[in-house]
Amino acid sequence: MRAGVATGCLSLLATLVLAACGAPPPDTLGPSEDGLRPCPDAPNCVHTGDEHPPEVLPFHLTPEWRDRSPEAVWDAVESAVSSLPGTEVVVRTDDYLRAESTSRIFRFVDDLEVYRAPESPELVVRSESRVGRSDMGVNLQRVEGLREALRERGVVD
Repeated sequence: MRAGVATGCLSLLATLVLAACGAPPPDTLGPSEDGLRPCPDAPNCVHTGDEHPPEVLPFHLTPEWRDRSPEAVWDAVESAVSSLPGTEVVVRTDDYLRAESTSRIFRFVDDLEVYRAPESPELVVRSESRVGRSDMGVNLQRVEGLREALRERGVVD
């Protein structure tokens, strides 16, 4: 009897993991007229432009980087994003970058977005889980990891 329960639990877990891995990118990704879309009412999303959660700080470009070409800024951002574990850039334009971050064990995919309005001294960063309601702080850790990578490159304060 116990073997049947264990097998059932493993089967359910495998189904959930495979469903999470195959989840397509949501329609809510990409820049809108006002920048990046707001986070849903869930704790699995971080948005520096909306201060969601309230303790997340904005990403201000250093004075040295404010006057650099958009291409130079995005090259630095892409390099920093690509340095994050399990993260791959999938879209890059003149004012926007999107990457997918895949967890090591369960292969869950989260979406990381970076946007800069023309002439703005700020990068807006948004990171959200595709599935589930809780992320156990992973998206906030990712955003802070990106902040550190950009600080090391001298791009943000």
